[in-house]
Amino acid sequence: MNRHLLLFLLLLLSLPSLAADTPTTHPAGAASIDITPDYPVRLSGYGNRRAPNTGVSQHIFAKALAIGSDESAEGPAILLTVDNVGVPASMRTEVFRRLQRDTKATDARFAICSSHTHCAPMLIGVLPNLFGMDIPAEHLPAIERYTRELTDNLEKVARAALANRKPSTLAWGVGKVGFAANRRLFPLKPIDHDLPVLRITGADGKVSAIFTSYACHCTTIGIDEIHGDWAGVAQEALQREFPGAIALTALGCGADQNPNPRRTMELVKQYGEDLATEAKRVATAELKSLTTPLACETKQIDLAFDTLPTRAEWETLAASKTPAISYHAKKNLARLDRGEKLPTHLPYLVQRWSFGNDLAMVFLPGEITVDYSLRIKREYDRSRMWVNGYSNDVPCYVPSRRVLEEGGYEGAGAMVYYDRPTKFAPDVEDRIMTAVQSLMPKAFIAQAYQQIDSPVAITYPDHSDLLTVRGRPVQTAADWAERVTDIKNNMQQVMGPLHDTSRWTPLNIQTISEEKTEKYLRRKIHFTPELGDTVPAWLLIPNDAVKAPAMLCLHQTTQIGKDEPAGLGGKPSLHYAHELAERGYVCLVPDYPSFGEYPYDFKTQGAHRPSGSMKAIYNNLRAVDLLQSLPQVNKDKIGVIGHSLGGHNALFTAVFDDRLKAVVTSCGFTPFHDYYGGKVAGWTSDRYMPRIRDAYDNNADKIPFDFYEVLAAIAPRAVLSNSPLHDTNFDITGVRKAFTKAGEIYTLLKAEKNLTLLTPDAPHDFPDPERQAAYQWLDQKLK
Repeated sequence: MNRHLLLFLLLLLSLPSLAADTPTTHPAGAASIDITPDYPVRLSGYGNRRAPNTGVSQHIFAKALAIGSDESAEGPAILLTVDNVGVPASMRTEVFRRLQRDTKATDARFAICSSHTHCAPMLIGVLPNLFGMDIPAEHLPAIERYTRELTDNLEKVARAALANRKPSTLAWGVGKVGFAANRRLFPLKPIDHDLPVLRITGADGKVSAIFTSYACHCTTIGIDEIHGDWAGVAQEALQREFPGAIALTALGCGADQNPNPRRTMELVKQYGEDLATEAKRVATAELKSLTTPLACETKQIDLAFDTLPTRAEWETLAASKTPAISYHAKKNLARLDRGEKLPTHLPYLVQRWSFGNDLAMVFLPGEITVDYSLRIKREYDRSRMWVNGYSNDVPCYVPSRRVLEEGGYEGAGAMVYYDRPTKFAPDVEDRIMTAVQSLMPKAFIAQAYQQIDSPVAITYPDHSDLLTVRGRPVQTAADWAERVTDIKNNMQQVMGPLHDTSRWTPLNIQTISEEKTEKYLRRKIHFTPELGDTVPAWLLIPNDAVKAPAMLCLHQTTQIGKDEPAGLGGKPSLHYAHELAERGYVCLVPDYPSFGEYPYDFKTQGAHRPSGSMKAIYNNLRAVDLLQSLPQVNKDKIGVIGHSLGGHNALFTAVFDDRLKAVVTSCGFTPFHDYYGGKVAGWTSDRYMPRIRDAYDNNADKIPFDFYEVLAAIAPRAVLSNSPLHDTNFDITGVRKAFTKAGEIYTLLKAEKNLTLLTPDAPHDFPDPERQAAYQWLDQKLK
């Protein structure tokens, strides 16, 4: 009897611990409503459309997730996802107004996320100038009808989710999906491949809802039929995998991210299925339970527009041959004629939801660029951070300071389609991040610098086999482009990630001194490639230069650094910047980190970059930015030249910067196995690539890229190599092998004439005849 009593007491003692292990439940419910119109309606997304949709390829949906109890002081939180290019703030306001009448919904706890599919109906108030003309009168009734119906449907689905609430457990995790690529035509191409997943599980152990978000445009296809794009396919796939569950999909900060490649129905299915597969893997693995109540907060701010155009400037724009620009200008002139004031600010709602210290979600309106999510996940603990774009309003593109400075479609050009008066003021990123910082609980602040991940590596056992990509033959330019992506990714395994924009800053060009020579102005400058760093450089500007070609001139390993190419010391055979300036080229000659007037500690100043090579590449990209900013330069006629250290640095930079149209490399490379018989230790100092030593054991077989690929990755752009027969650093036999293999790619791309090899009977030098031949070759390519 005593033994039974003891067992009973032990069981009682164990009960508290069992209760502690039981996940805390939240009232949660989900719902879905079909929002596919059964009548023809003009589709949004692409400006070349001129007629209503021709059919329905896939049904589209609005879905809702409600979390929390009516009995709690805060009330429930309601999240909607909508298969549309963008739900305007006016619609959110109206839906919330209706819900507020008889539910405990509050503004901070109400969020709407748009999938941004480009194959869904147009809405009143979103992209009003998309077509560069007035909407035809016969098309307006259907657009207005659909806008009303969608408003009604959003209310219905929100109420259904509230009605469906049951005790549930919430858990989340993060996966990776790789089909998004930065689409901007600039060398810095950051991406965010995180796939956050929220799983809601009922008391019966079945998944009732699953919410995902991914930073990529829904622009895989451009058909004139209704379709949810990859987000719609992903939702269908997840609902197959979790019968009875409702799958919701939102977008991250994907304004500058496209599916790559795209434009086929097979690809849209592949991407949606890939995302669903990864979401299922995450959802069925061990996740972080969310046990604390959901706290929500918003902050309304204004984003300032840049200086508005004058009336005269509007009149000039109205005469543009680009229909969208002309139409936009004429609308604004009409407003001025009516005595209306053009807006100087854009209202902008920043929202944060957080589950205790376990997860914080940020909701940002607009087509917002990827720099924002990356910055938020640097400043705050990435492992507990989730960032949604296209949330609560899609008023226009919202660029980071970097994208705004670079310009282009996302930086300024797209504002006409959204009927905004001009681009944003330079402080746009500061305003948004200040709001985020004011909303984010301090517990989420990152405790240390968080390095971004290197891109995923793809193994190629034979780097000289250039006609293979991921196990299949390279037969087309598209095949080769895929291999180039792998080459760049594998180079970053060794050098570290290039696209870390955390320290990006305006160039802040400063003139230190100037001196006139007979044929050009020699100006010493400093520029800022990234925060906390200053690069000294010579800028040589030919007399009377107007839209002249330009050259980035990179020096060899020499303590005088930039002075040697500028003709101020060192070997006369390496005074190529001086000589090119006398031929009419604008030349920029920067110091390599730790040379010349550029003291640089790679272990302290360069701690955020794993290699000196990548630091130099980044500096060089900013140097090209500088050249393109000069009024004397033809920004489409820029090349790069370098000897030895500058020779391979020129090649590395050209791989990552398509703006460099001609490359001259002198004594710059040989394949790793031909470099001192495969003894690659010379590449492993902090100035170069220490990971060759630390991660690849100084073993040429293990290095995940080689110069066969580097040379070919520049194709079809022009490359000339001066490779002397008696160069003891870079063996000519290897150079010839690399040229033969790269030639296969230049032939594939019909650019055989753009690959030139000079082999003088000389040591490690740039002899006069070959240098003059290189200048004449540059004249052919850039003048």
